[in-house]
Parts: sequence; C-alpha cells; structure tokens
Amino acid sequence: MSRAQNFLLGLAATVALLPYVHSATISSTPAQTFLGIGGSGAWWPNDLFQFPESVRQNLSSLLFSQSGLGLSSYRYNVGSGGVGVSNPTRAPETFYVAPGQYDFTKDAAGVYFLTQASNFGVPDLTMFANSAPAPLTVDGTSCNSQFQDGTGDAYGTFLADVTQQFRDQGILINLISAMNEPDNSFGPTPCGQEGMLVEPTQRAEVVTGLWNALDARGLTNDVGILADESSQLSFATSEYPSWLPEVIDKVHALVHHTYDFPSDSSYSSYASNVKSQFSGKQTWMSEICCTMGEADGSGKGYSQGYDPTITNALLFSGLVFQSLVLAGEPHYDFWTLVSKEIGCDPSQDIGCAADPNNNGWNDGVIYYDPNFATNGNHELYVKKQFWTYKHFANFLKPGTQRLPISGSDSTTNSMLAASNSSPIVVIAMNTGSTDSTLSLTFPEDVCATSGFRTSASEDFTNIPAATGGGSDWSLNLAGLSLNSYLFDRSACR
Repeated sequence: MSRAQNFLLGLAATVALLPYVHSATISSTPAQTFLGIGGSGAWWPNDLFQFPESVRQNLSSLLFSQSGLGLSSYRYNVGSGGVGVSNPTRAPETFYVAPGQYDFTKDAAGVYFLTQASNFGVPDLTMFANSAPAPLTVDGTSCNSQFQDGTGDAYGTFLADVTQQFRDQGILINLISAMNEPDNSFGPTPCGQEGMLVEPTQRAEVVTGLWNALDARGLTNDVGILADESSQLSFATSEYPSWLPEVIDKVHALVHHTYDFPSDSSYSSYASNVKSQFSGKQTWMSEICCTMGEADGSGKGYSQGYDPTITNALLFSGLVFQSLVLAGEPHYDFWTLVSKEIGCDPSQDIGCAADPNNNGWNDGVIYYDPNFATNGNHELYVKKQFWTYKHFANFLKPGTQRLPISGSDSTTNSMLAASNSSPIVVIAMNTGSTDSTLSLTFPEDVCATSGFRTSASEDFTNIPAATGGGSDWSLNLAGLSLNSYLFDRSACR
C-alpha cells in the first residue's frame, strides 16, 4: 500500500472520529406559548396508596417538585365505579350515589395524589373520565357500554358537582374531559378497564350538558372543557365535522391521543385542518405510551415490551418534539406516569428493572413491583424516560414561548428553543451513536450559563455550558443523549 493510500486511510479514520457539526438559527419571533407538560394519575394511585407514607411522599416529590419531573399538568381520573371491570386497580371508586347525591369519602387513593399535585402547585389539574357513572350508561356498567341519549345534563351535573367540591377544598380543577377515548368501550365484559362508547352524533350532548352545569355554577370562566380525546388522530379528523361545529364555542381545546403513531405528514395535516376549520382553537396531545423501537423513532408503533434504556427514552423524546414543534401544540401529557407493567420480578432479580424485556409495557416513567402486596417490595424503579421527560417538564413551564429553529441542519423532531423573559433553553437530542456538535446562531447576543444531559450513563447530569460568544455558540451533543443548554440575555448586559 502506498504512502498516499495510508495517508488517505488515516485521514478517513480521523474524520470518522470527529463529531458531525449541525448548523441552525434561532428565530426571534415566538411560536406557541407552552401551557403544560404532564401525565395521568390512572390507575396506579389505587396501588400506591397502599405503600408506606414515606414512599407516597417520595413519589409525589419525584412527579411534582422541580427537583423531580416538575410537572405542570396532572390528569385525575374520576371513576365510574368499576362495574364490569375485572382488574381492581383499573376500577376507581365513584362519588356518584344517585342524582344529586354523592359520597365524597370514596376514591381516597385518587384524591390523595390529586391533593399532592395541588399542594405542590401544579397549575393545570384536569379531571378526566373514561366512563360516566355506571347508572347513567345504557347497560348500567362502567365498560362495554355506551353513553345514554338524554343523560347529558345528568352527567354534566355530576362532573360539575365533583369539580365544585374539589374547588371548595382549594383543589382548583381547571379542566374537564368528559369522554376519554369515546371511540372505545373497552369490552367485552369482564373488561380490563373502564370505557364508554360515545358516538360522534352524541358528543355534542355530552359537551353541552357539561357546559350548562358549569355555567349554572358560574364556572365557565374558570374551568375549560376538553374534547374529545379520540385515541387516534385519524379518528379525530374524520369525526370532528359531524359534531364539533355545534359546540365549538363551548370547547376550550381540541385534545387527542396519538395511538396511531402518525407520520410527520399526517400530524401536520391534522394541525393544518384544525386551523382552517376551527380557527382559534388549539390542539393538545394528552396521551401516548407503549411502543418499542429505535432511538430515531424507527420501528415505533403500539406494541408490548418494556425498555428502560436511553434508546426508548429518546424514541419518546422524539414523539414529544413531534407534538410540540411539528404540530405546534402547547400542551403535552404522557399516559400513566407510574406503572406496575415492569414485565419481571424485581424481588427475585434485583437488576431486572434495568433490562429490556418482552413481557412488560412502556406505559410509565416510574415502575413498582406488581407483587408488592405479598412480598412487601415498595421500591420505586425510575426508568431512563423519567430523566429525558424531565428536560421538557423542568424547562417548558406555562408561559414559556417556543422560538423556532431553522436551517438546513435543523431537525423538527430533535430540537427546540424556548424562552421565558431573559433565560433561553435549547433542548436537543442526538439519536446517533457518535458525538455531534450543534452550531447555533441566536438572534441577539447571549451568554451560556449551564447545561444538563441524559444519556446511557447520565441522568439529568450537569455538563459544561455551551462554548462560543455573542450570538454564535456550539453545543456538544453526546451520542445517544438528550441535552438542555441554558443561556441568558441579562447576564450579557
């Protein structure tokens, strides 16, 4: 081999080791204003309420304090009573006794964690229902049934009365979703969870009944109605025209799930259609979970499997970027937050919680032993996704504005910038296995202050601040990592 060939091979090897440099520019014109980052309290409170108080307090801090996730949104599941549901964990007690009669000693578990969220100052508290109270459904059950025509006022009264009860206690429920996934009754009986089919032609009655009940209590300015939480974007798009125009003025935001794991083009089309048909109404993402796949999102789709590693954590980060940046949505909620679907027995194999398996489900960011009641294991197992989700929840507080990033190397589903007055945060991920560099130009002079990284070996770990000066800065993106770099305008003045 000649010297020239040796030189070229050596040069190629050196270049392969150098980080790839991405170039992008931050706009000074804000896009959407963020309203909340959170998740749901279904159905784990029924189990976790049985844990020692010290564990319950620790879990509450992990979810709601700024040292933990720092969630700004929490979804409380108001129960139907679990009639017909075979899984006790997924059968929350109901306050409903009869029209106008309630037992507010019920659902101590759910109320405990809702109260914790309120005490920690979580600003957005949503009450959502998978089913109306069983006596109000067609078959008198909490699943495998359907909304009963003519009961809109009665159902709305129940939801408004419960909301008023909480608000009188200082727990300021400010959002209500009366039909979570109305496209599915979750039958046949016995069911795995509560669920109530609400046909598109029935949904206006549900919204109107709730709005009337809130209006009668003077709550329409304080409590917004979310609709309709279809499980897939494709359902929402096809069904909106048949019911939404009738009640569009009563709906606070159009809320959906993304269990069809839409492509970028499908998601963009949905957002565009809503803007053109229902001008002024925002779309929110309120539920997703349960996929295996690669860090870059390839292979994603609803499937069983548990992966606590950085690979799955980055896949889900890509889904967050898709909703917040591509669709421009201001509010994002993950599903259950806490899960027992770990797919292994950590009391027998203490290290199994850190390894992927095909038996569990990716439906939580914190896990617990499903056999806790018999083996006394009250350990909480924090998944890598907890730490990546913390980047979004810690920094994208209500009122923070997204600053669009553009340029030939800017990737919609891998980075965003946001600002709240003086501070600016840039959240960017690297789904490749080798390090890369983001060369970023700001619309003004800023100063780098700090950085945080989550990777295979780091959990929201402090890292050196970005390097550079003025308006031009370089951000190191380690292989397979999510990074948050903080900047400040005032420090430069």
